[in-house]
Amino acid sequence: MHRQQSGRDHAHALHADPRPMNSAGPQTPQEAHVAALEEGRLTFQRCSDCGHAWLPARHECPACWSTNHDRQEASGRATVVSWVVFHVAFDPRFKDRVPYNVALVDLDEGPRMTTNIIEIPEGEDIVGRRVALCFQEDMGRKLPRFELT
Repeated sequence: MHRQQSGRDHAHALHADPRPMNSAGPQTPQEAHVAALEEGRLTFQRCSDCGHAWLPARHECPACWSTNHDRQEASGRATVVSWVVFHVAFDPRFKDRVPYNVALVDLDEGPRMTTNIIEIPEGEDIVGRRVALCFQEDMGRKLPRFELT
């Protein structure tokens, strides 16, 4: 096992992208996902071979590794699977937001995603509750969040 020597900087591996630098339009699955979010649409991918649906965006199906898939738009309906309230910021950029919640929701179409739930009543357990998609501007991006229904 290789151990990093203290005091030395090590470069992270970079993956070369064969696309020309001036390619127009979204090219990678993640770029297409972000472009849809900016348009107020939440998209996910579904495998054409096994039917598995997933987020976050990636080149291959995480269930069968097929590269045959299409992008679909989510209905915006989901169920809360789990959630937690952070009282200490996980990331320094969020220190002014504590306490804040992070939730796992299952979209009706199948994918599970990490998100935030808007205005959870104090002391209420929301596991199993239905939620609806909404978008909020945050740190210069349009992000998918959910509200209790």
